[in-house]
Amino acid sequence: MRIDVFLPFLKKPKKGAAPAGEPLSAKAATPAAPVTVERSFALMGTTLLVGVTADSRAAGIAASEAAIRACETAEQRLSTWNTTSELARFLAAPAGQAIALSPALYAELETAQHFTRATGGAFDPGLGALIAAWDLRGTGLELAGGRAIRPAGLLIDEGGFGKGAALDDAARAALAAGARQARFDLGGQWLVAGRGDSVTIELADPRARARPVASVRIAAGSLSVSGQSERGVTVDGERIGHVLDPRTGQPARDFGSLTVWAPTAFAADCLSTGLYVLGPDSALAWAARTPEIEVVVIETRAAGLSVRSTPGIAHRITCIAPDARVDAPGASD
Repeated sequence: MRIDVFLPFLKKPKKGAAPAGEPLSAKAATPAAPVTVERSFALMGTTLLVGVTADSRAAGIAASEAAIRACETAEQRLSTWNTTSELARFLAAPAGQAIALSPALYAELETAQHFTRATGGAFDPGLGALIAAWDLRGTGLELAGGRAIRPAGLLIDEGGFGKGAALDDAARAALAAGARQARFDLGGQWLVAGRGDSVTIELADPRARARPVASVRIAAGSLSVSGQSERGVTVDGERIGHVLDPRTGQPARDFGSLTVWAPTAFAADCLSTGLYVLGPDSALAWAARTPEIEVVVIETRAAGLSVRSTPGIAHRITCIAPDARVDAPGASD
């Protein structure tokens, strides 16, 4: 069931505007200013915030509706909580059987595999060593000719790429429907598409999520944040974070948080998890070697919070918290 809050911006009449019902002269007529429409929508177990700027209120509403429908379609395709989704039906199919996939799901799984290889297995929606430890994985997911073969025991968790896939679909739909600029926040992952003003996004203290530490200004692309602070379990009195290293089956080291900027939300979603698993120094080095990928690391240290980044995004970062300092990319305790 859709839970959707519609929040159009109210505009005051411009100074010098004609009274209602009185036509403006040709000389006084000016192009209408762009209008921004904002909406809030429940999706993928979290909240999607949509902001669309268009030439008119009607165009903004239409573009925002197109974006929301695209997200709903992505959820219906990718959700493993919904047994009728395409991904859930594929995972329920007999192991070893070639299953025809939609072009969208095939492309998403193929791209996810690319990021698994690119990070040396630090990102793995197939749960990597957690399945290999039980000798269940075999040769891994096979993709060819629009079909996929799932070996016995292979599980795919869309949590590592599902939000990114939905956001990219939403941006394409909004722009195709007439938006000048579209801005999205899906459970803490942001995407800005089109042409318009820069957007300032606050990065939270990894120890206290309600407290902003720094802000990042972006004009386009996606920001995705990973850390161990929000979810996890306690075993024998020890807290275990929810981000696991697929190569070892163990929780990734909790050093703070890692934010990835990428041109697409899909890439940012995958890489924020994979680079967090690699750790701050290796993540910064990996991003420095990879075109169009930027990283911001917030580390908890004895002297306070350290903010490090790749050079390409450093000039867009502003520290907010008094106990946070910007360090050179190679700085360490």
